[in-house]
Amino acid sequence: MAKSEHASAVTAIHGSDFESFAASTLFSQGWNVLYRALDWVSLNEFLQGLETQPDVLLISTDLEGLDHQSLHKLTNSGMRIFIFRKSDVDLLQFPDSFAQPTVALELIAMIRGSMRRPMLRVSEPVTQQTRAHVLAIAAAHAGAGCTSLSINIATELSLLAKKVLIIDGNAFSPTIAILLGQQGLNSAKSFQKIANNMWALEVTQENAAESIALLDAAKMEFDYIIIDSGVISELAQVLRGQRWTGEILVWVTSQADELWIIAKSNRVGVERVRKISQALSQNSMKPAISFVQAMSAQGKRGAIYDEAFLAAARTIGPKKILAYPADSRSIAMAENEQTSLYESNERSLLRKSIASLAGEVGG
Repeated sequence: MAKSEHASAVTAIHGSDFESFAASTLFSQGWNVLYRALDWVSLNEFLQGLETQPDVLLISTDLEGLDHQSLHKLTNSGMRIFIFRKSDVDLLQFPDSFAQPTVALELIAMIRGSMRRPMLRVSEPVTQQTRAHVLAIAAAHAGAGCTSLSINIATELSLLAKKVLIIDGNAFSPTIAILLGQQGLNSAKSFQKIANNMWALEVTQENAAESIALLDAAKMEFDYIIIDSGVISELAQVLRGQRWTGEILVWVTSQADELWIIAKSNRVGVERVRKISQALSQNSMKPAISFVQAMSAQGKRGAIYDEAFLAAARTIGPKKILAYPADSRSIAMAENEQTSLYESNERSLLRKSIASLAGEVGG
């Protein structure tokens, strides 16, 4: 059997309601459900006939004929397996089993987590009260100003006497340390204080796993967590992939409160917003989505692109559509001084606009 371009899954779930829920959830997110086994024998026969194992296997503890020894062999083969228990009584026989999720986003978040941890067990979802409001900022295309916006939103929030953590999660082009003249953000085993009320961390391939653990803990420690997520490209593939470069984005889809997508109001920006809106409509996630129209231009041509931008962004019913004006001079000044807009030119229109945007966080 040829390998599909889509992520593949096999279900082996006894209960019809949960099986239908799991399969339909996977279908809705673009997964290719290769087979829906009704018992252990049919599951084994199907798997043995495959040239390439599925990306994920979902099994229920009450599957007819479930064989513990064979199941152990499957888990040792490296296949990503989720075992869902019918009740907590099954924990005695299946200590690594999960409670059956009832919400599609919960199931998808669990599976996305498993794609980067190729073993049986990932963390069981735990509902707990957190302190931090988590805002991820991502760009629809290169050069949109994602990092600059992240730095200045974090700065404005810190000026309100809030404890703020900024994360450089731009796997391909981390630049927060460069723009702020900081060193050691990518080697610290914890967050590094870079200003009053403000801490930072750069995620790298070497510290990705530790950074995710730190982020989980940071939700109880900080008032705001601002994540520079870089350019979002091929969203579905990133969320189903196994590369460390998708670690932060996968975490964002299940843990963040808001995701702001920034794009310029020009031909490229409008086209990228159209594409990312389509991708977002096909991939469920927890954070509320907003669009930020960066550096909107004046004049007739600018108005045309502004209208096209709004039309593209509205297709997914975003929480907000925000905007700020063009001011390349203020940005260049801040970059040259390796500081925020507040410190380089407090009275500039751009700084005031971004301060206003900061007031939208959590609102």
